[in-house]
Amino acid sequence: MSPRTRRILRLATFAAVAVGALFWLGAMVASLAVPPGRRDGFQMLGVILASIYAVVLVLPALILALLDRWPVVSLMFGATAVAVATDAVFPWLPWWLLAD
Repeated sequence: MSPRTRRILRLATFAAVAVGALFWLGAMVASLAVPPGRRDGFQMLGVILASIYAVVLVLPALILALLDRWPVVSLMFGATAVAVATDAVFPWLPWWLLAD
């Protein structure tokens, strides 16, 4: 793989990691913004799921991009992170087809 292609893949991965990190940060803020009177412990599910998302998808993409190893795999992790984040914010998958 040429150095130019590796650089393009790394930059695309860094962009995807930035989107994933912003999604994680937004999920943390939204989960922890529950008023104290309404906290029953279920808001921690958002924190747990957002942290799993960050550890499983965003962090491996970032590590692989920083080490410049396996750029295609790194970009696949990043693209999957962006797909999950955008589906959570703007549902684009046809889930209604599975409802019935």
